Amino acid sequence: MGLIIFTFVFDTDTFNVANISDNLPPNINELLKKDYGKSKYCLSKGGVSIDIERVLNEKYFITYSWMNGNQSSFYIVFLVENENKNPISNHKVNNLKVIDNMGMEYKPTAFFFDDYPVDEPLKYKETLNVKFLPFNDNVKSITVTFNYAGNDYKFQNIPI
Repeated sequence: MGLIIFTFVFDTDTFNVANISDNLPPNINELLKKDYGKSKYCLSKGGVSIDIERVLNEKYFITYSWMNGNQSSFYIVFLVENENKNPISNHKVNNLKVIDNMGMEYKPTAFFFDDYPVDEPLKYKETLNVKFLPFNDNVKSITVTFNYAGNDYKFQNIPI
């Protein structure tokens, strides 16, 4: 089964179709399957795979007539998956911390699990959402360590 990609070009009077599948490498199917759905930051231990799905550095300032302030925060969203497709029942996360490239240690202000996907949960895959206070502006990378289901996970050199 080949992959064919067409590009449509519209002019005022003409309609052209160009086949660009000739420019694709011959092993395109293998390349697409290789790392599809896996993060660059992925660890697997004890039948559980944990990927970093998103890193969000949110700058949020609120100003109302009765309230104002900096509500900025930093989020890390992990994708937790049971590789045997058994339902996830253990939600014990211990010793969760972040160490930045300047040596400062941060503890989360909150963390919680969510179904994945929300509309029709798979039960063997969930997201772990972790929230921190904002980091110093000079922080360029972080290392995240925690214990989940009796296994230690360490994600190093995550760019901010």
